[in-house]
Amino acid sequence: MDKISEAVATTRAGRAVATRNRFAGSWSIGFPEINGSGLHIVRRGSPWLLTPAREPIPLRPGDIVFLPFGPPHGFGDVPLAGVPPVETRAAHSGAYDVEVVSCCYHLDRGRVHESFRGLPEVVTVHLDEQDDPALRAVADLLVEHAGGDGPGHDIALPAVVDLLLVHLLRVRHDGDGSVDPPIARALRAVRDDPHRPWTAAQLSGVAGLSRTVFGRRFTAAVGEPPGAYLLKRRLDQGAQLLRYTELPLAAIAARLGYATEFSFAAAFRREFGIAPGRFRRRERVVS
Repeated sequence: MDKISEAVATTRAGRAVATRNRFAGSWSIGFPEINGSGLHIVRRGSPWLLTPAREPIPLRPGDIVFLPFGPPHGFGDVPLAGVPPVETRAAHSGAYDVEVVSCCYHLDRGRVHESFRGLPEVVTVHLDEQDDPALRAVADLLVEHAGGDGPGHDIALPAVVDLLLVHLLRVRHDGDGSVDPPIARALRAVRDDPHRPWTAAQLSGVAGLSRTVFGRRFTAAVGEPPGAYLLKRRLDQGAQLLRYTELPLAAIAARLGYATEFSFAAAFRREFGIAPGRFRRRERVVS
């Protein structure tokens, strides 16, 4: 699994929600902070993006706003200071001159893949400046599925958001080129053999570094120590198996390298704040 695919698979820890927001006249809308990531696509009009820490940003049709870490933000017809209240003012279902399609992934405990680290809180992509027809096509698909409830919607919407995230990350990243090369080798080893019960010592050997140097450089590149990263990866894989397979807990525990299903369940509960059986009942995806 390549780095971007891994990032999107990890982000796919929560359910996607998408809506169409239409406005006319004097209006504003605020979005609260969430444990997850947010996406907005401007389809019509020229709204202002409003955030707590930055000057208002003018937007135009075709702009995509990506918020990897779900900070509070909002939009308005004028460059207001700060973020407006969450309640929408002057939203219209009839005649309108601004349309923004909004989507978010609510994640379990705000889990963030290392590919998102180093990104700014707000990423703005101008579709008319991107020589990427696929990105435009996927953005159009998200618009089509926003607010829909037809057959297959529950499967289609997350898939479309996944595709859009892939293209946005491609815009922002150039493979592993920005990562410390020995650390990139270790990360690739984990991605190429995800079910191996990796240890920090094994990864330092792959990187060709002493454990001390490896630990320091890995933490600097990824944002957390090797042990914490490996634990989260293992449990993220467990979450995916719970969500997309019918494997019993004992089989999942064995696949992830846990001695018993009870040790897996305890580690999963500590990380996600919910027992694996309850997580499966809540998040199970049936194809």
